[in-house]
Amino acid sequence: MGVTVSVLALTVGLVGFFADPLHLPDAVLDVLDKRASVLSLFVGVASLVVAGVGLLTQLREQATPSSDAPAVPAASSSGPGSPVVGGAMAGGMVVGQVSGGTVTGPGGAAAGAERAVAVTGDLTAGMLITGDGATITTTTAEVRPPLPPADAVQVPVGGLAGLPRRPAGVFVGRQEQLGQLEAALRSGPGVITQAVVGLGGIGKSELALQYAERHQGAYRLVWWITAEIPEQIQAGLAGLGRALCAGVASTAAAQAPAEEAEAWALAWLAAHDDWLVVFDNAADAEDLQPYLGRLRTGHVLVTSRRAVGWRDVGEVLRLEVLPRAEAVELLLEMIGTETTIDRAVAGELAAELGELPLALKQAGAYLAATPGMDPATYLDLLRTTPARALSADPRHDAATDRGVTRVWQVTCARIERINPRAMRLLHVLACYAPDDLPCEVLTGVEGTDAAAIADALGTLASYSMINRSRDGQAVSVHRLVQAVTLAALPDDARTVTRAVAADLLQAALPDNPEHISSWPTYARLLPHAQAVLDAGSDAMNAVLIYLNASGDYRTARTLQHRRYIVLNHALGPEHPETLGARVNLAFLTERAGDTAGAREQLAALLPVFEQVMGPKHPGTLIVRMHLVAVTGRAGDAVGTRDRYAALVPVAERVLGPEYPETLTIRADQASWTGQMGNAAGARDQLTALLPVFERVMGPKHPETLKVRANLTSWTGNAGDAAGARDQLAALLPTFEQVMGPKHPETLTARGNLASWTGNAGDAAGARDQLAALLPTFEQVMGPKHPGTLMARAGLAFWTGKAGDVAGARDRYTALVPVLERVLGPEHMGTMTARTNLAAVTAEAGDAAGARDQYEALLPVLERVMGPKHSEVLAARASLARWTKEAEERL
Repeated sequence: MGVTVSVLALTVGLVGFFADPLHLPDAVLDVLDKRASVLSLFVGVASLVVAGVGLLTQLREQATPSSDAPAVPAASSSGPGSPVVGGAMAGGMVVGQVSGGTVTGPGGAAAGAERAVAVTGDLTAGMLITGDGATITTTTAEVRPPLPPADAVQVPVGGLAGLPRRPAGVFVGRQEQLGQLEAALRSGPGVITQAVVGLGGIGKSELALQYAERHQGAYRLVWWITAEIPEQIQAGLAGLGRALCAGVASTAAAQAPAEEAEAWALAWLAAHDDWLVVFDNAADAEDLQPYLGRLRTGHVLVTSRRAVGWRDVGEVLRLEVLPRAEAVELLLEMIGTETTIDRAVAGELAAELGELPLALKQAGAYLAATPGMDPATYLDLLRTTPARALSADPRHDAATDRGVTRVWQVTCARIERINPRAMRLLHVLACYAPDDLPCEVLTGVEGTDAAAIADALGTLASYSMINRSRDGQAVSVHRLVQAVTLAALPDDARTVTRAVAADLLQAALPDNPEHISSWPTYARLLPHAQAVLDAGSDAMNAVLIYLNASGDYRTARTLQHRRYIVLNHALGPEHPETLGARVNLAFLTERAGDTAGAREQLAALLPVFEQVMGPKHPGTLIVRMHLVAVTGRAGDAVGTRDRYAALVPVAERVLGPEYPETLTIRADQASWTGQMGNAAGARDQLTALLPVFERVMGPKHPETLKVRANLTSWTGNAGDAAGARDQLAALLPTFEQVMGPKHPETLTARGNLASWTGNAGDAAGARDQLAALLPTFEQVMGPKHPGTLMARAGLAFWTGKAGDVAGARDRYTALVPVLERVLGPEHMGTMTARTNLAAVTAEAGDAAGARDQYEALLPVLERVMGPKHSEVLAARASLARWTKEAEERL
């Protein structure tokens, strides 16, 4: 039929085509044309009908199964909740709860017993679980690649610049200061530091930015770091590290924790020259000293509102307000040349503004953007607008701040009239940290869309009330603008605005703070979270989880302390949330390196838990368990062993034998068994415990890896040093993959590998490994962290074993007082270092000195370890030997 219709359509077309050449009369042609049109209409409709019929026929043919195709079995079931699977299934999962009835499937499969399941068909892979409330939980451990060696990474061709924005196009009155900066930063070899100080808004940052931009060609790297608080310094250095690694190790750079990226950046700066780093708005010279002390080359430029403390850092350049002539010139440049300006009036306006560059620029931007506004009218507005001494910092000069305030009051009034939403948005922006707020945080403010937000930001930028980043994805607001803006709000409006800012930031935080992929976003939002989030809020708790997971224990401890104070005040000291905050504070205190402080906190907390929750409550038991563990790590070896022996059975009864806290304390008990002289017993306990950890927590869980590492150590202490070395060497790559190459646990494993390398006979190799590892310990964990101190002790020990007895003695002599002060005189690490110091003193030929040291040490060893401990017996024998030899040498 389709062919017939097509032929008919073709015939009609041919008739119409050849009719005109036949020279028929016009009337005939007209009739033929009309009839052809009607006929074409009917032909078209017929074609559509034919196509529809054909399509329907085709669909019916496809729906009819072929007699040759294999039949797909149909699954069926009977009885309540009976699961059955049939047909081809490449993989899947069935969870069934069958309480009765019969389950039948294709191919004769049937199951009729209680909780029966029948599976048929092509099921090649999958899971089948039955049972009341059956659940399946799967997790995936993400492996993080390591950062490359710092000294091997070079700046990209053409250099690397990390400036916050382009320098201002209008810049006058600072040529002399630019020359002074250039002279100071080119004055000699080594690292050169120049500080620029002065009032907020005086132009310090702009001067530094102008210098960096104009001299960018003289450096391979130019990097800008906001340095108002230590966390920002760390974030800025971490950003530098990630930027340098982006071209060679992008994934590792993006996933590196802040502390690791910061340490890597410092190592890179120490290994290279021809760079300039700007620390902008540093609050205190002491915040920068730990970083500047590690640098040997390059140029450092610091800006700060504080005028004291910089003499020990470098040269100081103090910025004052502009001279009147330059202030007028800046004002006129900002206004532009399209309007004739009375210079006398401009001079009066500059004086009223206090010759402050920031105020001059904003006033000029307002005049340039406002039709009908001239300097005389603006000056009159300034003088009639109520003056208020508003300041974010009481050290500011009140007279100057009044000038800035009046400028912003007039500008804000104008913005309010032309774009009220922009002014409300400025109120919100004033609540955050001053710099680098991602614009996406503002999504949904007041229910507006992205276009409305962009329009409001554009209005604010046109009046110089905000600065946008070069890529347009972030905004910054001068801190004085923020202070004036917030101070102008009534108290209730300010409270509401802060709540809005907090809600927006909370919505911008990623959902899983423990996941490594969320860490870059959390790192960027951290300063703003600290500015707007209530310390007791769920959002701040998410930030704390991120900080703990990423290894930033010092920042986490600071914020956790604030959280505890807020919760204690709001809920009371015995509320469960307050008690939980105290427990977390103790944990973070130890992780940040203060073991003794953590012990004191837990000791004070335990009676409160016993009183509030009861002595047998699981929470009370967990606090007691952690107190025992921290007490042991603080140095009480004998007491810790005995407490573990009494506590483990209670934990198994109350929490269960395979509860994570129970397993952890059993592993700690095994280690303390070894600490008290029974290395083989510790090895055997950990050998039996490891499969339980692997089954309960997983083979690559951090706690499982710690058990494996401890097992290798006690294997070595039990006499198999080579075995311990080989096991740890095989385990180390897993540590680096799961935790990262600079995680504290990874660093500890590397230190232990060095020690077992020495115990296996390669003392020089152990010394060299520890010498290379120690700077990483100091950078990542801090110079006084217990892990760093133990690495120093190991280096001293293997220096002596490698033949440099005098060098080992000198290292121990410098280290022991630090250990006594940080860890305490009865800590195992301190006592071991004192024992080794006495030994190398004797080897260096000072028998009397060794005798005196052993004589002072022995009572401490006996009190802590007991009179029959192997270390005590060895010390007693050494005392006798060197006492005798000292007497013989008299």
